Amino acid sequence: MSLLSSNVVNYLVWRYLQEAGFGNAALQLSRCWLRDPETLPFAPNVEPHTLIRILQDGMCFDQLQAEATTTDPRYRFGPNHGQPYSARNGALLTLDKGIPAHELAAEANGAVQEPPPKKTLKRKKAKQPNGVEPRPEPPETNGDAMDVEQNGLAHAANSVRAESDAAGSDAESPTVAEIPLSTLSIGQDAEIQTEVTADLARETIFVPRSKELGSVVQHTSWGPAGTPVLLAAGKSVLQIHFVDKDAPSEHTPPVRTGDIFLPVENFAITALCWQSSAEITVSAREECSNEIGERMMINKLIKLIDGGSNSHVISSTAGLVNTLRWNADKEFLLSISTDGEKGSIKVWKNDSDSIPAWTEFTDTAIFDALWISDTAFVVCGIELFKIYEIGDTLTTQRTLDTQVTWESVKFDPSSGIIAALGVEGQASYLGLLHPNDSINLQTHDYPDQYPTDLDFRLRTATNTLTNGSSMPSVLLATCSMSGAVRIWDANEPFKAIKRLPTTDDTQALKIAFSPDGSLLAAAGPDALTVWDVEKREVPLACWRAKDWTSDKWDAGVDGEFSLGWDSDSSRLSIALGNQVCILPC
Repeated sequence: MSLLSSNVVNYLVWRYLQEAGFGNAALQLSRCWLRDPETLPFAPNVEPHTLIRILQDGMCFDQLQAEATTTDPRYRFGPNHGQPYSARNGALLTLDKGIPAHELAAEANGAVQEPPPKKTLKRKKAKQPNGVEPRPEPPETNGDAMDVEQNGLAHAANSVRAESDAAGSDAESPTVAEIPLSTLSIGQDAEIQTEVTADLARETIFVPRSKELGSVVQHTSWGPAGTPVLLAAGKSVLQIHFVDKDAPSEHTPPVRTGDIFLPVENFAITALCWQSSAEITVSAREECSNEIGERMMINKLIKLIDGGSNSHVISSTAGLVNTLRWNADKEFLLSISTDGEKGSIKVWKNDSDSIPAWTEFTDTAIFDALWISDTAFVVCGIELFKIYEIGDTLTTQRTLDTQVTWESVKFDPSSGIIAALGVEGQASYLGLLHPNDSINLQTHDYPDQYPTDLDFRLRTATNTLTNGSSMPSVLLATCSMSGAVRIWDANEPFKAIKRLPTTDDTQALKIAFSPDGSLLAAAGPDALTVWDVEKREVPLACWRAKDWTSDKWDAGVDGEFSLGWDSDSSRLSIALGNQVCILPC
């Protein structure tokens, strides 16, 4: 599907103005935009009356869509369009043969006057990515109101004409032939895109790398609301990064980094979670040697308090923890660990206790877990999809029958829908568990190769959409290594709403909606892409690793890739290996 850029939209309007007889308006547009629009590379491919045909196609499609869905058309202008103006074919200002408007103005012997200069601040000219110089600020005009009659005749209401383009009677003026409607071949309407995609490269802030030998960042996590810091953890690294939103001075670095002390040595952080703005729980795996030189691995669950200045060990028997989840309402800490081929579930009611309040084991490994209520949580893994309930004891609320290995799971609290990504053999699946059918895990063959991540959009008062019925849409985003992002309505399994290509079709390993639900980001080692999924399919912004030398960002480094939004949806972080960078949005 070909989307419209601002150059294409401007060119179509420029051509329409000439074809409809408004040469002076076309000339004004070319002065404010591009002196010779016919030099644009796509110009030879544009047929006469293209803009009219696009608009008529849109009107016809809107009518067909309304009939198919038994709803009212979105675009209704009523039967009375005002007094029509005949399209003039003046020799001076109207283009018939593709002659640029500024050349016609020269032939008009000064009939068209230059607009008065507008007082603006002088700015250094900069080349746009497409090589076209940016257009200056347009002069203030009345703005011709353009209309298209139902019979295809173009006219303008209350238009301001050039002095040389005197109004004539309808009998004197030749009319434009009726324009036939072109055949609709599109499956859905695409929003016209006139904005450019912002490049975030200039705003990149690179976090200083840890100086510890062999350090590797494996987890990043922004602090909760009111705590604008980024926590980076992994092998031999546990750091807090404070990034100043204001422009730093010459003497103030953009990033201030502090190491968090742990009562262990030669460690690797395997999981972490925020409990509050000043409390963090981490699982640390310490490598040490006994008295005869044998290497040993000791796993400890550690709570950091007072902003990381103090700590205490919760447990030394939690095992190799791969997931930590905090339940703020009940102040429960959920840990998931592996014990050989089996999974281990432990829930701490009081972090001062060394023994968990509830413990359960599964026959297969657990890969992910989430709280879905004050007292219930879901776990998924190898042929495993279970929901547990905490009461006097830890009980199994539901066991979903499945042969799929579910690798990641997400929950939408507003709808109660659970979504998961999994594999079985060479096939990949998207799974949905809807509260209206809570005993059946619905699965769908994933349409792209190697899906990697998923995320629900947080529903707010400003982004609650309906899906054509009384049910609100529940937006679920998924990404894959094939370079495609898909948006689904989880309330209508498995209704795909959009397919969004990533920047340069690069692989996307992580995806995340901003906390306010307004933006969607997908990223991999090579590029990051940001969309406003409600307003446009073309990205709002992008970032490319190739814009930087390898000492700044090396996309070929091995390691876990991570992506995250800060709590106020204004910044993104990405990390790979020992590299962390922050991108203001």
